[in-house]
Amino acid sequence: MLEFLFSFLLAYTPALAVLIFSIIILIVINIFYKILINQNDARQIKQKTKDISKEMKEAQKAGDTARSKKLMSEMLTENNRMMKMTMKPMIVSLIVVILLLPSLATFYSDKMVVLQDGKGNVTLDGTSYQIQKTDNNVSIGSTSCNIPCQTEIGKHTYKVSMENNNVKIAQIVATLPFALPFLGSTFGWLGWYIICSMPLVIIIRKAMKIYM
Repeated sequence: MLEFLFSFLLAYTPALAVLIFSIIILIVINIFYKILINQNDARQIKQKTKDISKEMKEAQKAGDTARSKKLMSEMLTENNRMMKMTMKPMIVSLIVVILLLPSLATFYSDKMVVLQDGKGNVTLDGTSYQIQKTDNNVSIGSTSCNIPCQTEIGKHTYKVSMENNNVKIAQIVATLPFALPFLGSTFGWLGWYIICSMPLVIIIRKAMKIYM
């Protein structure tokens, strides 16, 4: 629906395009956090929570159970205050993601090809390819491999597999030089978006002086 806003990303490699998209989305989201949350109050709550946490550690070391319980109650009160403050921007952020994330999916989402008599067609990067499957082998244009496989088609690399008797073609958006625990080294658009967003949200919030 809003793909035209991000069509300029197609000029970049998929990995860089998703990274830029992540930065744009996070900046937009954090603008709402900046506007909708009183940053002075948020900073005070954050500092008070930090102080309470330090006092709790001291009370626990001293074996002062009553003091620890009182501080825990104060900590919960401050956390609840912060949660109430962040509720509105969280809802707005969710709406932003729901509206804009499908644009990225339009560019890089998986292709599911329905076969008829072992044949089908798929369009990748504006180019149409004929697909033919024979036993465990699949041909996509001039490229062929034994399913499941990873192969280059046109300018990009894809994972090809079978799903419910259909050929699934998933674009590999990013490949790391090392494997992440439980995640591997190759990622589709959504996995790469999440991986990019995790460190970026910290960097952007610090740059925009947003206290959470």
